[in-house]
Amino acid sequence: MLRATIVASSLCAVLMVAPHVRAAGDSEGGAAAAESLFQEARKLMDTKRYGEACPKFAASQRLAPAIGTLLNLADCYEKNNQLASAWARFHEAIALAQRLGRANREQTARERAEKLEPRLIKLSILSRSSSVEVKLDGNPIDPAALGTPIPVDPGKHTLEASAKGKKSFSTTFEVSEKSKTPSVEIPALEDEPKEKPVAGDDKRPDDKKTKAPPKEESGWSTQKTIGVIAMGAGAVGLGVGGYFGLKTSSTWKEAQTYCSGLECEQTGVDLASEAKSTGNIATIGVIAGGALLLGGAVLFFTAPSDGEKTGAAPRAVRVGVGPGSVVLGGSF
Repeated sequence: MLRATIVASSLCAVLMVAPHVRAAGDSEGGAAAAESLFQEARKLMDTKRYGEACPKFAASQRLAPAIGTLLNLADCYEKNNQLASAWARFHEAIALAQRLGRANREQTARERAEKLEPRLIKLSILSRSSSVEVKLDGNPIDPAALGTPIPVDPGKHTLEASAKGKKSFSTTFEVSEKSKTPSVEIPALEDEPKEKPVAGDDKRPDDKKTKAPPKEESGWSTQKTIGVIAMGAGAVGLGVGGYFGLKTSSTWKEAQTYCSGLECEQTGVDLASEAKSTGNIATIGVIAGGALLLGGAVLFFTAPSDGEKTGAAPRAVRVGVGPGSVVLGGSF
């Protein structure tokens, strides 16, 4: 009893006085965030809000690993009745203390882990096949661990099992301190259903390699599609032309306010030049847009209807604007 009291007192002193003996190589940014999380977790521990404190200790440990933080996390898990998690963290602290040559920390962690050992709930996962992939609460379980008691925390757990060509298995179960050695068995996984052969297929290998010619899909012809695209582009062109036409008119009126007779200020000259440029863009946009809209309409309304067949040679439709500026082609 005296020894247990001394161990508990020693651990308390270690956690409170020197909690942040950190491993070498921590980044400064991570260390600052880790320190903030650690201090907040300590305050939560003081008010016995262990469920909130433990995740913060864990986050602090991920950012800047340290023996002190690890021991605090293990202590928090123990107080929150997560005995398996506490036991595992104490063993991590033992390994870390050995690497850093901290014999006093190693002894403290070892004594705490040994004290927890008799209280652990150990789950046995049984499977008739060793080729299945098993996950416990989302964490992969090595096939060698199947059938070996694994320490788990009390509460609900999810077990998943899968294998190639087999249906997956999943179950949720709950363990408590009343059952120290619970077990769960993975049943033989069922085969995945085989693909059904297509009706009318011959079983001969040579016939399976021969594919039936694709059926013609009903719907719009390519010519109609091109016509719709052209009309859409024409509408955009007209919109652009109209916009720059309005801008040209507005700019030209503004330029006239800087002119008196045949003489203009430099601002008026610049505005007149800008109006000329936007006027050219407006002209091109209107002409090209109109041509595309007209050509698209011709292509669309002269396209053959669905399923229409004709022996005549395709007729070409071309709409041009200027010396090759816009040319739209198609056949029907």
